[in-house]
Amino acid sequence: MAPWNRFRNKLKAFFVRYVADWGIIVIVGAVLYVLMIGTVLPKNLDVRLHEIASSDIQSPIDAVDTQATEVKKQDAMGATPSAYVYNKNLGLIQVEKVGDLFDTISSVKKQLKISGSSSQADLKTAIGKINAGLSSAPDSKLPDETLKTLLMASDRDFQIAEDITSTSIYEAMSGKVGWNDLERVQNKASASLPSSVLNDEMRSALNVVLRNYITANYTFDATATRQNKQDAANNVDNVTIHQGEVIVRKGELVTSDMIRQLKLVGLLDDHFNIVPFIGLFLFTGFITLVFWFEYYRFKAQHQKYSLKYLYIYALIFLGATVIIKICSYLRLTQVSGLSDIIPIAVAPLLIRMLLSERTAVVTGVLLSLIGSVIFGSSTRAAIFDAPTAIYLLFSCLAGALVLRKRQVRPKIFQTGGIVALVNIMILLALLMLQNTPLSLVGTGTMLIFAFLSGFLSVIFANGLMPLFETGFRILSPIRLLELSNPSQPLLRKILIEAPGTYHHSVMVANLAERACEAIGANGLLARVAAYYHDIGKTKRPKFFVENQLDGVNPHEKISPQLSRTIIFSHPYDGADILRQHHMPKEIIDIAEQHHGTTLLRYFYVKAQELSDQPVPESEFRYPGPKVQTKEGAVVELADSIEAAVRSMKKPTPVKVQNLVKSIFNDRLSDGQFDDCDVTLKELKIVEKSIDETLRGVYHSRIEYPKDLKVKKVSGK
Repeated sequence: MAPWNRFRNKLKAFFVRYVADWGIIVIVGAVLYVLMIGTVLPKNLDVRLHEIASSDIQSPIDAVDTQATEVKKQDAMGATPSAYVYNKNLGLIQVEKVGDLFDTISSVKKQLKISGSSSQADLKTAIGKINAGLSSAPDSKLPDETLKTLLMASDRDFQIAEDITSTSIYEAMSGKVGWNDLERVQNKASASLPSSVLNDEMRSALNVVLRNYITANYTFDATATRQNKQDAANNVDNVTIHQGEVIVRKGELVTSDMIRQLKLVGLLDDHFNIVPFIGLFLFTGFITLVFWFEYYRFKAQHQKYSLKYLYIYALIFLGATVIIKICSYLRLTQVSGLSDIIPIAVAPLLIRMLLSERTAVVTGVLLSLIGSVIFGSSTRAAIFDAPTAIYLLFSCLAGALVLRKRQVRPKIFQTGGIVALVNIMILLALLMLQNTPLSLVGTGTMLIFAFLSGFLSVIFANGLMPLFETGFRILSPIRLLELSNPSQPLLRKILIEAPGTYHHSVMVANLAERACEAIGANGLLARVAAYYHDIGKTKRPKFFVENQLDGVNPHEKISPQLSRTIIFSHPYDGADILRQHHMPKEIIDIAEQHHGTTLLRYFYVKAQELSDQPVPESEFRYPGPKVQTKEGAVVELADSIEAAVRSMKKPTPVKVQNLVKSIFNDRLSDGQFDDCDVTLKELKIVEKSIDETLRGVYHSRIEYPKDLKVKKVSGK
């Protein structure tokens, strides 16, 4: 049977170490995925073209509306005015050109000796030469009649005509002349020709010249216009449908543009898209990974770890997630702020009392992330509901940090009031940050629900705490306080059957609690364990010196070996008694280990004296095991030191200090603390604490004389 038992024990250890741990973590991840899967499930929208919408439909993502963006760019380009360029030197250029015209005519006139009496042939030849001598520019092509009039003019009239023409062109083009203004400017210039010095034929000829040479100097710039329009289009921001933006409002007629936007954000996709499911799987994996890391960190810090703490952590974590899921449906009731009543702080409150403060804080962060996803899917407004995440985060942090270190039970009014105040303040901050209109009824209702959330969290925490303590046999501060009550049956048993042991245990409890608090260990656990550590002495109380009130010592009549057996049995008898009464394992372990493997020196020396053969030291050493925890190490030291000091005659501070140091060094050199995680620095602090406490107990007192002689005043 022995091989089978070993195999069974190994199989059990393997299951506890790997299968149970990973099985719970996989279950946590699977449950979280199921609770959050509503975020990525396709939404069946009740919307049809040209029908009235039955509810608001919001975009779940940010998406760029390319069609609307293109329309906006076209509008921007159309609204951009054309670019024009002003050539202020064009007037002088045209004056130069008209000067060239008159110079050419004058040159040909002199060359061919044209006058008013010249023949038509000579005039035709002259006109041909003038046209050949002028440039091919459009404004240089003048009608033959105009050139004939200028050729036949007298020198005086020709010169006057040139001066008037140049002046008129310069004046007409001294300002901006656009194509729309050109005809008006030309007419004005023609009308300004003086009739007093010019005959009708000359005025008609000059009118043609002016219309040919007066041109627009403020003209359209195609390149600049094209660039300006392109810049205007580039400066147009993309039309974005933002996450949470209402695309279709309840009661509105559904248009084709609304249908197009719904398709754009994926709300009308008919095909199955696996990408969101993969994203949710990765997100859930991250949450589960942090959960796993925090669980193993807690496990590493507690050597006497039990798998039940993983069950507790997972149960509270998943229970809080279910609460979030249930409360997310409260938004469907259309009652303003009803979902703010969510008592999410109950989870960090329970974890703070049952596990640790850090674990409670980390859990609060994880629950706020989970809540943001669950509430986002319930409202269809977004994948993540950021305001809800912030609200849940601060509510959880308040629950995790509000309890004081030594507080064993959250007070309903004090703790609930603090959590409620935090809820109200963060809710008001969120409303103001979102620029939400504040109304007396709507905002007041939301604040009332947030206020109730704090008190509900504390009420639930106080109500669930006994269930966890009973169901998982948790050694909570509340349970420890109950066990320290003097009316407990086992404590009354010690008091009645072994009163000396009871007094000794109370003294050890005082020493151990203060020493544990000095090194950051559980002082309350050390005190309660010290109360029960010697309960095994109640089986044979007269065999222990503190209970020999009549001065009779039964060990004087029996052999050292029998005395050894009786003394050795008391830690294990005590552990058996505690197990029978279903006491917490931590207290049973300290009762069983508080002597470790120390040497029963008195009876060992006595056995040596009575025996002719050397007696092995191992026969007079306790079987163990050695202490496994800091609290156990402190109780062992306090027990040994208190018993030794009690047996001293006339203890003084110096004697007490030397005795404490001696016992401390003896236990340390004997390796009694090798199996626990206490450090040498912490042991030194424990030694100092016990020494200071004992000096306060055994301080020097004034010895009063037995007979006081009082002088009487005469006459009195």
